[in-house]
Amino acid sequence: MGALRDLGMSDLTERAYLALVQGGPPHREKLAARLGIDVTAVDSALGELAGLGLVEPHGDRWVPLPPRLTLEVLAEQHLRAAAAARQGSEALGRLWAEQSPLPDYLEVLTTTDSTIAAQTKLHREVRTQVMALSVGPVGNDAPQLAQAPGSAEAMHRGVTYRVVYSTHILRQPTAMALVQQAISAGESARVFPNVPCNLTIADSRWAVLTAPMPGTERLHGLVILGGGFLDAVIGVFESFWALAAPISAIPLDGAPDGGPSESNRHLLTLLGAGLTDETIARELGVSERTVTRRIAALQKSLGARSRFQLGVQAARRGWL
Repeated sequence: MGALRDLGMSDLTERAYLALVQGGPPHREKLAARLGIDVTAVDSALGELAGLGLVEPHGDRWVPLPPRLTLEVLAEQHLRAAAAARQGSEALGRLWAEQSPLPDYLEVLTTTDSTIAAQTKLHREVRTQVMALSVGPVGNDAPQLAQAPGSAEAMHRGVTYRVVYSTHILRQPTAMALVQQAISAGESARVFPNVPCNLTIADSRWAVLTAPMPGTERLHGLVILGGGFLDAVIGVFESFWALAAPISAIPLDGAPDGGPSESNRHLLTLLGAGLTDETIARELGVSERTVTRRIAALQKSLGARSRFQLGVQAARRGWL
């Protein structure tokens, strides 16, 4: 359910309360067995619930109490705390603006940890949409390519993602699998040869721009909180999105009547992403010469004189 977890309680605490409500008030030992944990952990969860006023002891048993009034009081406390935090944020923001040479709509991040934390926060707090340019991990000792932390959970919440990838990312052995995984989760993906940076925009309200740096800190970042700069980076993203080529999902079932085989559709998807024959061959597990022959055969079958024409003809037929 997540109701208690949304209010800061642990998963175990919520499970303990649900077990008490649904199964009656057993002894501590039976509750521990039901939850598959030890008695010490049960005591901790019961203590947390008792502190909230959601359970009370009756002899050697714990009895659940109705949650509505208790949680409404707790929700009101959270609302007051949020209002106080907003007031504090505004006051400290004014103080920061008075002392900082930077405008209050820009925040400079000068450590790798703070830059990654800002990116993660963006994915965890976004409400409706993410627009992103991606050149993949950059800087000295860059980590392996992976999905952005929090992005899968955001898509599960219903957040829409539009991402333009730089072509060189898809030349990495695991890249296409990660992109296809994201597409399966709902991402709209495109590819462009010369994406200049990593840029992530949340809800058209704020953005995080990252860049590699020499020295001990691999990344620096810039947080953009509205204003003309945000409008500018949104415009940059939309320009790349309009120019980029779509990356289609690779079908798992058979090809439609009159369409390409599954393997050829896969080949066309990789070709449309701008990959070299060498990279496509590695992705498909065949020789580079085989890739060249298959592309030539597709060109002949569609009457395309060039690979560009092949892409146009395939797109017209809905193969991409």
